[in-house]
Formats: sequence, C-alpha cells, structure tokens
Amino acid sequence: MLDTNHPFFPTFERLMGEAATRPPVYDLGTSGRFAKEIGLVRHLFDETTYKAGGFQTDADGGAEACDFQCDLQALTGIADGETGSVVCLSVLEHVADPQRAVNEIARVLRPGGLAIVSVPFFFSYHAKSRRVTNPVYDRRAHWEIDSSHTGYGDFWRMTHEGLALMFARAGFSRVDVYPTEGPLLALLRFSGLYYRICRIRLMVRLLARLDRCRLGGLTTMHFVRAEK
Repeated sequence: MLDTNHPFFPTFERLMGEAATRPPVYDLGTSGRFAKEIGLVRHLFDETTYKAGGFQTDADGGAEACDFQCDLQALTGIADGETGSVVCLSVLEHVADPQRAVNEIARVLRPGGLAIVSVPFFFSYHAKSRRVTNPVYDRRAHWEIDSSHTGYGDFWRMTHEGLALMFARAGFSRVDVYPTEGPLLALLRFSGLYYRICRIRLMVRLLARLDRCRLGGLTTMHFVRAEK
C-alpha cells in the first residue's frame, strides 16, 4: 500500500487525476467505494460518476459498499466502450487468468479511455485462501479457485516487460509502466521497517534520493498507465 509520504505518491496522484477526468470511472476488483490507495485521492473524483465493482464482497458495507458485483475476468454487466477510465489496484495477481481480465478492461473502455492498474512485484504471498498444501503435486486433492473477497488466492508476479506485453496484446495503443521505488525502499517495505521510518518524513525523502528507481530493478510494485 502507498501512503502520502511515499516518493511515488505524487506520480500516483497524477495518474489518478488523469483517470478522474475521463468519467465514468470504474474501480474494478475492489472491496468497496474508494478502498485501498484510491481513498487517499478521493477528493479528485466526482462521486456521481465513480462506480466500484467487486466480486462477492461484503454486502453489509453500508454507504461504502460496492455499487455492483463483477468478475474481472468476465465483466458481463458492462457494455463495450461503456467506461471512460478503469482503476484496478492490486487485483491481477489474485485472478486465475490475468490476460483475460486485461482483455475485459480493454473491452469496456471507450476509444481513448484510460486504465490505471497496479500489480505487486517484490511482495510477500498475500491471499485469503490461506492454502498451505501444494496444488501441483497433491493431485488427489480437489482444488477450486475462489475469487471472492473472502477467499481469493495469490497467483502471479509480473515484470514490466510482462505487463507491457499483456496490455499490448489486449489492444491498448500506449502502455507505460512505472516502478514505485528502488531496491532500498523495496527491501525496507518488505521487511516492515519502512512503516517505522516513514514516521520521519525527511528520512523517507532522503532514502528516496539515495534509492535508484528504474525499470528492471527491484521494486515493490508496478503501476501501468494504458491508453486505449
């Protein structure tokens, strides 16, 4: 998760600002309205043209519950070209077929539409399935993929090249991939020490100046800006 102290936050804010200017905005694969990092920039969006869609999320979320239920791999309730922009944060690693999901994102976007997608790279296993057996070699065990918010798995990590290829195959006209930080901050975030250091704002800025952020290097997460 990003925070306002993170060196990538200004870029994230700019990307979200772009998405906000191309309504309607569909936030797909979320647990509720303005969940995850998008909640940090809620003020950028017109809430009447923002729609949150999740798969079997908690329906008892009150005013912040999802506006509709959807499967990112089969957005049957959304017509071709219906959306101006799509936001999809930390979801593709949890679906069985991420290429199919990206194809669906491309389908529901109108020409010139924008997708802002984040996917972890150097990040620990994080799933609610809590699967501890080996599904490849334990062939006698029946294994079902659960994509619900209460039972999803964690399947994929993607490089910048893999992400660019996936979005290009979906038909996007331009794809840009951004690493969120360099190896130093990535290691600190992975170890959990970052959250202690980030309390000292000047320390995070100093580390960011020393850290070399580049594609092909160690980073916690990639953000994709894909234009149809």
